[in-house]
Formats: sequence, structure tokens, C-alpha cells
Amino acid sequence: MKFKQLLSRFFFSFPAQLVLLHFKKNQVMMLFWLLLFGFITESFATRFGIPYLFLDPEYTGKVGFWSFFIVGLCTGAFIMAFNISSFILNSFRFPFLATLSRTFAKYCHNNFVIPAAFVGLYCYRIFEFQRMEQMKSELEVMTFLLAFLSGIVLVVLVTLRYFMATNKDIYKLFGVKHADAEDVLPGRPLGGLLQRKNWKVETYLVFPFRVKLVRDTRHYKRYMLDRVFRQNHVNAAVVEIIVFITFIALGLFRDYPLFRIPAGGSVLLLMTMLLMLSGVFKFWIRAWANTALILLFLFINFISQFEFFVPRSKAYGLDYTSTPALYDRQHLEAQVKDSLLQHDIVHTTAILENWKKNQTTQGVEKPKLVLLNVSGGGLRSSVFTFRTLQVIDSVYQGGLFRQTAFATGSSGGMISLCYYRELYLNHYDTLMAANQNQDNRFLRNMGKDLLNSVAFSATVADLFMNNQQFSDGGKHYEKDRAWAWEQQLLENTDHILEKRMYEYREPEEKALIPLLVLCPTVVNDGRSLVIAAQPTSYLLHKNEPGKGQMRAECNGIEFMRYFHHQHADSLKLSSALRMNSAFPYIMPAISLPSTPTIEVMDAGIRDNYGVLNSVQFLHTFRDWIAENTSGVVFLQIRDTYKHSKIEDNSIRSFVEKILTPMRNVSGNFLIMQDYNFDRQLQYAKSWLNVPLDVVTFQIPESDDRISLSWHLTETEKKFLKNAALNPENRAALQHLKNILPTAITRPRASARLPQTGASAESSIQVR
Repeated sequence: MKFKQLLSRFFFSFPAQLVLLHFKKNQVMMLFWLLLFGFITESFATRFGIPYLFLDPEYTGKVGFWSFFIVGLCTGAFIMAFNISSFILNSFRFPFLATLSRTFAKYCHNNFVIPAAFVGLYCYRIFEFQRMEQMKSELEVMTFLLAFLSGIVLVVLVTLRYFMATNKDIYKLFGVKHADAEDVLPGRPLGGLLQRKNWKVETYLVFPFRVKLVRDTRHYKRYMLDRVFRQNHVNAAVVEIIVFITFIALGLFRDYPLFRIPAGGSVLLLMTMLLMLSGVFKFWIRAWANTALILLFLFINFISQFEFFVPRSKAYGLDYTSTPALYDRQHLEAQVKDSLLQHDIVHTTAILENWKKNQTTQGVEKPKLVLLNVSGGGLRSSVFTFRTLQVIDSVYQGGLFRQTAFATGSSGGMISLCYYRELYLNHYDTLMAANQNQDNRFLRNMGKDLLNSVAFSATVADLFMNNQQFSDGGKHYEKDRAWAWEQQLLENTDHILEKRMYEYREPEEKALIPLLVLCPTVVNDGRSLVIAAQPTSYLLHKNEPGKGQMRAECNGIEFMRYFHHQHADSLKLSSALRMNSAFPYIMPAISLPSTPTIEVMDAGIRDNYGVLNSVQFLHTFRDWIAENTSGVVFLQIRDTYKHSKIEDNSIRSFVEKILTPMRNVSGNFLIMQDYNFDRQLQYAKSWLNVPLDVVTFQIPESDDRISLSWHLTETEKKFLKNAALNPENRAALQHLKNILPTAITRPRASARLPQTGASAESSIQVR
């Protein structure tokens, strides 16, 4: 065979032509593949940990055989959706297919190039990541790969078996022998004889790797070929409908942990559904497909404004059936009347007196007052913050929270802080024992996955308006991905955070635990929503009662007062934490019962470290602090390295000229917050009449960034646990010991409140 003919048969082979066809005609499909290739090669969304959802999937709290098997099933589903959609859209371009036996199976076999390249690269990346990054043994990694490939093969075989059993070829329909039958005399090769719209194909593959020539099909009646394709298309459409219904039905089982598949699997399932839907639209509507998709988008966008179709995400415990609170300037100003401010200052001063009393019983006349700030940052902040609190409290023999008067922050850091505070209040002895061991149950709880349930709920329910309802305290709410997040958080923490805000009022008043403030951001106008068990109107602006006529703009909303008639004090702590951690797009904005509707999101948008509220607290009580304390310790635990490297962002291309301004602003907004907060603390030193020391614990700088996500790999968790005692943080701990006495003991047991919460201290075991 001449080289030119060999080259022609290779270039015009069915597999090669299908690849070209996809890039020319099926760009949407190629976009899905591009994203998947980007994820597994860690080229896209690495900062948010998306690639790790595929390379290190977690299922029921473990990365193992079943997690990779499920991701394999989802990968197989995506591959077969790709085959089905492309077959429906493109088979008419290849009439010779209708003359072959097992038409769809042969199409899939020849459409192997892109899926095979993806699976091969995926397996290599799994091996590389698990072996090199996760330090797994070769046997473990091979087990993971076996599970992954088994999942793919199972889906492919089941799907092909269905088509083989239901599809009819030209022999079954018309009694005409297949063109690839062994006893059929070789006919004229197709060569250059092509009808319009048909793609030139000279060869095709027969399982496994046999190459056969494509024969001329002009002697077949056109209606026969069309009938074969139509019958195959109907079966393919039936499969897509069954898959779609099954997919939506999965949303009914969100309550069961076994159905919370790995987040990477949820992403693959979502892509599978979108791929199938786009294929169906393009096939049935043809040239009008793009117009129909635009009209469908506009229609969905229109109906989404009606709560009946797209229920808003709500805060559990609030009453949404009573008269909504009015959100206007008049009511905002009413919450900062001088009488209210004076009342709240007197009330908090009494708490500070109790705080001081707890110190003086230990012989400390003027104790140091600690303000604790923790940063946001998903699970990386949760793990690092919790371990850092354990390390510090071990040095202070369990007395850190006794010396801390005020605590605030955002997102993942506040989850750890609230968890630690609850353990300190009701499970003190067990917590102190756990603090001595880096691998303790409470720290492991903080590192547990929070993303699988969110991704699964978003995929099978939220995007398809498939929300169910549940009841809480006689009030009814929808089960969206926000509900899934809260349920997973409660399960991860043994349900001890299943409390309401009013349950912390008395412990805070007695100064048994620090006064805690959560401050999510109001999307409407950028104000803060101040959520606390105590009245705290003094955090809303810088004016004090009776001092001058100038009044600053009210920069916040005091949640408890503003929504008093909507049962604000019954707000679940988990919902308050969700509001404080609602990262855009991953979590929905929370709607509050007001007119117009107030929507709130992550506290980090406005103040990722809680500095603004802490400085305002110091300013309000500066006179009491000067008279009753020997100084203030501003203790900050942050998930980012403050003195970050200066990166080279020089513009190199036209696209970068367009993207750089927005990229730099969005990427540096936390650094810009740092600049402002440093200035705030410098000003505070000028008007605070006692020493102000700032002690910072932070994740050390590393070439490999820990992902900003609700999912962490085991390597990332290990790094974060060790980071609490890296040399720089050891120096910070020594500095803290120098300025804050370590001879602190916890209040007598008789001074504590009776235990509350979902589980008793004796039921929590340290492992």
C-alpha cells in the first residue's frame, strides 16, 4: 500500500473525522471536555481546590475504593452522554453507519479518542497525585485506579447492552444484510463518492482494533437508512429521559449520607445533564436551538423572581409568616437612639465586670483583656484556627477563654471558634484532654468534608427546582443546598452546635464564655448584620450618647432588635454561621423577613478578620478598660500569610490587559483590608490609655497554596495541623506568654451553668 494511500486512510478514518467534527460542529461538548481536562491537570480553579475533588474524592468521610468507584460511575455516565448526544447530532452525516450491525456500539467504539485520552490522563494524574502528594502505597493507588476504571466500564457496558437489546439495524428492519457481514462480497470503496452534507470517511474500526473499509451506500434506499437512524435516535432519547428522571429523583434521598456522592462526581453528573439537554435541544430544534436556549434562559430568569418557583434561602428559626420588618432609613436610625445605646453600654459593662470578677478571684487586680479575631477561609481556616486555639489553650491550662472578653471574625474561623466555645462551656474536661493530642476527634471533625452534600444538593435539586420542605419549631423551610450544608456541619460536629442564639445569653452574661459577634454582609447596601446573643447597638457606628450633634451613617443592623417580632432570638446557631460563611455562588444569599428583602452573605466581603468590630468595642469601652485592666491583647488567628510575596503581574498580552484590573482588585481585596485594619489599630493605640499588643498566628507562606474550599485533602489537613507550631507561630506564642500571664485557671465548676446542648459531655469520647 502506498504511503499516500495509507496516510489518506488514516486521516479519513472514522475516529479521526469524528474528532474534527466535534471541534467544528460541537463546540459546547468540547467546552465540557476542556473544563474536565483543566480540572484534572490542575490548570483551572486550583485556588478553590476544584481539581482535588477529582483527584482525591471523599465519600462518607474517606478517600478509598468506593469514592473512586462512584467518580468512575459518574465519569462513565458523562462519556456515554457524550456518545449519545454526538450520535444523535452527527450520525446522519455518516450514512454508512446505518448499514452496519450494532450501529450505536460501532459509533461509540470509533468515538473513543477524546474519552480515552481523558481517562488515560485522569488515571495518570490519580496515580501521580495519590502517590506523590498523598503518600499512598502503590497497592492503594492501584486499588483506587481499579475502582475508578470499574465504575467506568460498568456504566459503559450496561448502556451498550441496552442499545444492543433495543436498537434495530437494517437487517432487523428490512432483512437486508449488514455491510460488515462476513459473507457480503466486497463492494466499491466509498472513496470520493459523497452526497452533500456527508463527511468523507474511508475506514472505520471494528472491535477491538480491526480496520475495515467503508463501502458505498448509494445502492441502499434512503428511507431505509433514515429509518435505522430514527429508531436508534428514539432509543437514545429514551435513555436520556430515564437518566434525567433518575437524576432528579436522587434529590429525594439527600437526607441519607450514602447518597451524598463525592463533589467531583456531582460536577460530572451536572455536566452530564447539561450535555444531554443541549444535545436534545440541538437535535429537535436544529437551527433554532440557540434561539430556543436564549428564550428558555430568559423564561427561567423571569420565573425565578417568583418564590413559588425558586424559593429563597432562609435562616432557620426565623418566622417568615409574620409581618416583615421595614428596611428603611427611619428604622435604621431608630435602632441607634441614645437611650438604646446607653442601655447596651450599661449591659455590656456589667458583663465586663463579671469578666473582671472572674480574674480578681485569682488574685489579679488588673487583668489583661483579650480580644480574639479569627479569619475566614473555608475548611483551611477551620482546621488551622481550631488547632491554634488548642495549642494556645494548652499553654494557658484551659484559661484562654476566661481571659477573652470579645470574639469575632468570619467564615470558617468562626465555625471553629463557636465549636471550641461550645466544647469549652459544656465538655471542658474532654476538650482539655483532646488538646494534648494533635490527632484528636474534635480537630478531625473540623476537617471533615462540607462540600459533597452542598454539591449534590445543588446538582440534583437546586438547579432543577426540586426542593422539598422540612419543619423546624413549627416553621417550614425548603431543603436547598444551604440546608444540606447546615445538616452536614451538625453531623460533623456531633450535633453539639444544634443550639439557638438565646441559649448563649446567660453564659455570656456571666462571662463564662466570651461575648461573640457574627457579622455577615448585607448585599443590598454593604452594611453589616450584627448577630449576637447580647444587645450590641454600640457596634453600629462611632458616636456615643450625648456627645456632639454630628452622627455618622448607621453602618449596620442589629439583628436581635431589628427582627425581634420575627423571633430573632430563636435563630439557629448553624444558620448564623451559614450567613457568616455564605461564599458567593457556592452558597445562596440568605433572605431575611423584611420589606424590601434583606439578603446577606459572607462576612469576609466586608471584614474578613473582625477588626472593625473589635476596634469599635475597644473605643466604646476604652474608659472602663483603662480603669480596670492593665492592657489589651489583640489576638488574631488568620488563614493567610500577612506579608505575602509581591507577584509579577506585568501585562504580557491583550487578554491580560483586559483581565488584569479586575483580577488584581478581586485577588487583593484581603490585602487591602489588611492595610486599612493596620491603620485602625495604629489609631487605637493613640486613644487607648493602656498598652495594646497585637499577636498574630498565621498559616506560613508556602509555594503550594491550601485551597479555599469546604473540602481538604489529607495532606492539606496535616500541613494545617503542623502549621500551628511552626517556628513563626512558636515565636508568636512566646510573645503572647511574655505579655499575658499563664497562671490562669478555669472558674470553679459551681460557677458554671448546667450542661446544655444535644449531647452530654460523657457522650463525647476522644479517639
